[in-house]
Amino acid sequence: MPFAQSLLLTIYYGLLGLVSAVMLYRAFLIVRYLRHPRGDPAPASRFEQVPVVTVQLPVFNERFVVERLIDAVCALKWPRDRLEIQVLDDSTDDTKEIAAAKVAAMRAQGFDVVHLHRVDRSGYKAGALAAAMPKARGDLLAVFDADFVPEADFLEKTVDYFTDVNVGFVQTRWTYLNRGYGMLTQGMGMLMDGHFVLEQVTRSRGGYVFNFNGTGGIWRRQAIEAAGGWDADTICEDTDLSYRTYLAGYRGVFLRDVECPSELPVQITALKSQQHRWAKGLTECFLKIIPQLWRSPLSLRQKLEGTFHLGANLAFPASLFMTVVALPVMLVRIGLGSDGANLAQLVDSFVFLLVIVTQVLFYVVATREAHPGDWVRRLRFLPFFPLVGVGLAVNNARGVLEALGGLKTEFVRTPKLGVLGDDKKLVRKRERSYTGGRDMWQAVIEIGLGLYYVFMAAVQSRHMAMGAVVTGVLSLGLFTMGGATLRALWIRHQARREALAEAAQSPVVRASLAETVPEELPAGV
Repeated sequence: MPFAQSLLLTIYYGLLGLVSAVMLYRAFLIVRYLRHPRGDPAPASRFEQVPVVTVQLPVFNERFVVERLIDAVCALKWPRDRLEIQVLDDSTDDTKEIAAAKVAAMRAQGFDVVHLHRVDRSGYKAGALAAAMPKARGDLLAVFDADFVPEADFLEKTVDYFTDVNVGFVQTRWTYLNRGYGMLTQGMGMLMDGHFVLEQVTRSRGGYVFNFNGTGGIWRRQAIEAAGGWDADTICEDTDLSYRTYLAGYRGVFLRDVECPSELPVQITALKSQQHRWAKGLTECFLKIIPQLWRSPLSLRQKLEGTFHLGANLAFPASLFMTVVALPVMLVRIGLGSDGANLAQLVDSFVFLLVIVTQVLFYVVATREAHPGDWVRRLRFLPFFPLVGVGLAVNNARGVLEALGGLKTEFVRTPKLGVLGDDKKLVRKRERSYTGGRDMWQAVIEIGLGLYYVFMAAVQSRHMAMGAVVTGVLSLGLFTMGGATLRALWIRHQARREALAEAAQSPVVRASLAETVPEELPAGV
């Protein structure tokens, strides 16, 4: 066999081995979850006098949800003299005025709430949290992003865990106000259930390092200080600080049974922006934290778990490359004769079956645990994962490669529209304020790769009918993602044209363009 063909097959089967390892790790998570008690542990004791809690609300251009957020936090059941609220506002649009007016109204009702507006946005969310911490009264710092609506008893259910001096942070499980909006939100809700129910529970209760999820939780000020404070050198500042907190001798507590309602993205472009940030940010944390992790006194099992956790997104560029070379690999194997082709097909079938079984079990168990009353009905959204997983491959691989290449980009937050029902008309109106998706080339690559899948399916159909069907179906995910970006570009173009036309008719109209003129977002999907 020529050297080039041998190298190609070696790389391909090496990547298949990587995929198999990731799937076996997922199976291990399921087993580990089933071995632990289902209910949350009780706090070590109760505070005799409730501590002062500072609630920090980092917002950036959140005109549709900022008032709801402030209302929800002011409704927390906690003594007013022991509750401080900081609105950390980096906004460049009318959110600043909306937030300031709401804060003034709540102050008039006797709430200790302040509006802290920055004009430079240095360090993004991490910078805002770091700048506000010296001004905070509390030793406990609760954090809620703009789309979160904590329940009134949130502090009552969480604060007492800090009676254990080793607890550095408490994280609660996210739930979703708009889960029923459509297929995208239902599927994303199931995906997030997998993370919070299986991953976070097993890491927390098994004594492994697990990460604060950025919102819906509380920090101990001393733990942040011991870990070196908030750092903006990654765009997953929450994961970065979590690992440094463990290395400083603290630990986290995850509460599966304490829910914190929030919003899911209702646009595919918003989902892509979120997933790109998470894939890139976790890879940045991998590069930063792994050397410290392996030099630390943590146990071997904790180091291995942390490596799998932080390096999980490296699978995206690996799987993307494997997809590209799948066709030439298939042609090489056909040339080896029937024996070689049959053995190769057997290996592929085993890996494919492993992927299907572990993925299905992972989300079936997570859905059953999170929604015991109607989990069977929710399983109809399982087809979401292969389609969207393949569709996001280009988007997330790009984020990983940017991190590996040291490319620093602006923190692009996920738009929150504040639409809780299935009002598609209101979503279309509000999404014009947050239209992203400027990267035409990424959409072209996604659609081009989808066409490549179709061609590969046509070739496969002559040799393996089932493989051809699977490949053809998966191409739909790439067409969906690429098409969504093109749609976002078209919406942006139309909005600009309408804004120019209205401004040309009457200068007075400019004052009413808040919901029709998109803000200038940084490049990125």
